Amino acid sequence: MINFGLWITYLLVIGAVAAAIIFPVMHIARNPKAAKGTFIGLGLLLGIFLISLILSSGQVNEKYGISAGQSKMIGAGLTMIYLLGFGAIVVAIYTEVKKAFGK
Repeated sequence: MINFGLWITYLLVIGAVAAAIIFPVMHIARNPKAAKGTFIGLGLLLGIFLISLILSSGQVNEKYGISAGQSKMIGAGLTMIYLLGFGAIVVAIYTEVKKAFGK
């Protein structure tokens, strides 16, 4: 028999995931103009992912049992993290330089 506390944890996690999905969708449905920035951000992330997917190789690694598709997704994820990290650094430097030389 599974512990009662474990079932409560499952229910709470399912409830939290449902709330994290349902409430933003309700907010977007009530105020679509405010969601414009969200959709732009999601579009940019999708674009960066597609660029990363195009740049990644699909090299098969039989030693570790990694197929071409898995290799392509792993490479795309790593490339995306590198691009987003570099972008965050550039934005941070730009913001500080802009503050240093005035508004």
